[in-house]
Amino acid sequence: MSGILKMLKQVLESYILDASNIFIVGHNDSDFDSIGSAIGLKFLCEILGKEAYIIINDSDMELAPGVKLIKEEYKDQFHIITLDEFQQLKNQDSLLIVTDTNKDYLLCVKDQLQEMKNIIVIDHHEADEHTIASDYQYIDTTVSSASEIVAQILNSYKEKYDKNVANFLLAGIILDTNRYSKNTSFHTHDVAEKLLKNGADLEYVNDLFLEEFDDDRKISNLVFYGTEFVNYDSSLWAGHNISFTLNREKPTKIYRKEQLAKAADNMLKYRVDAAFVLGFIKEGMISISARSKSSIDVGKVMSYFHGGGNPKNAGAKIEETDIFSVEKKLKELLQLEVKGNPQEVLLVKTR
Repeated sequence: MSGILKMLKQVLESYILDASNIFIVGHNDSDFDSIGSAIGLKFLCEILGKEAYIIINDSDMELAPGVKLIKEEYKDQFHIITLDEFQQLKNQDSLLIVTDTNKDYLLCVKDQLQEMKNIIVIDHHEADEHTIASDYQYIDTTVSSASEIVAQILNSYKEKYDKNVANFLLAGIILDTNRYSKNTSFHTHDVAEKLLKNGADLEYVNDLFLEEFDDDRKISNLVFYGTEFVNYDSSLWAGHNISFTLNREKPTKIYRKEQLAKAADNMLKYRVDAAFVLGFIKEGMISISARSKSSIDVGKVMSYFHGGGNPKNAGAKIEETDIFSVEKKLKELLQLEVKGNPQEVLLVKTR
C-alpha cells in the first residue's frame, strides 16, 4: 500500500470512529462503481465497529437493471436510504463520505453539503472548480475506479470479506475498466485477484452485466444509425478519427445515462480515437458520454461543458432542448482547439 493510501486509511479510521453516524454517497445515476465502492466503505465502517448508511436517491427508472437489483435485494443489509431519510438522521457530528465523484452538482445531497461539518472525498476523476470542499480529499486519476481504491484499503485488514461486498467491488472494477480493456494497471489486476480469493463469484458478477434485449437493441440502434465520423487533417491531429453519436431520427428520445455510457464504450471497438455520445436523460437535460483511447483528453473537453472525468473517460450534463446545437458546439470546440493555440489543444500530456 502506498504512503498516500495509508494516509487515507488513517484519516478514514479517525473520522469514522469519531462520528456519531456515517453516511456514504456516490454520484447521481448510481452505477456499479458508485454503489460498489459505497458498499465497500460501509463494510469498512463495520470492521471498525460503526454503523453506516448509503444514500441513493435515484428512481428505479434511472438505474441500470443490475444496480436496481442490488438496491432492491440488499437495501436492508447495506442500510440504503433516501435523501429524505438522510435529512432526518444527520446531525452536527455526522460524517459524509463521498465516493466515485468529487463534483458537488453530481450529488443528491448537494444542497446539504454546507450543513456537514465532516466530509471526506474518495475519487478517481479530475478535480476542478466544482470539487467539493472537504476535510480530506483522496483523488487519484491513475486508478481504474473508486472500487479499486476502497478494495485496496479493505485488503490491508485481516477481516473476512462478506461475499456480496467482494462481488460488488469487483463489479465496480469491471464496469470502469470495460472488462479490463482500459484504465488498468498491475494494481487493478492484483485487487481483482484478491477479491476473487476473498469470495467474489465471477459468474454472479457477470450475470449482473447481462443485457436486456430491448436495452441492447436500443444501444445498438443508437450506435449504428446515429454515428457520424470526423477525420481531422490538421498537422496537430493528423489522422485522428472522432465519432459523434446521437439519435438523429428521434433526437428527443430519452435514454438512461448508463445506456449512453455503454454506447460510448462500444464505439471504442472501432477505428476511433475519441467517441462522444449525446442523448436526453430527461426532458431538457442532455448527457454526453466521452471516451478516448489515444492522445485526446476527453476530460478536458467535457470541462468546457462543466463536466469532467479523466483523459480517457468523461461526461457532462447540459440543460438544453436542442441536442443538435450541443453537437455543433462540441464539434466547433474541437475544431477551434485544433486550429488554435498549440498550448491549449485538447491533447493528453506525455512525459
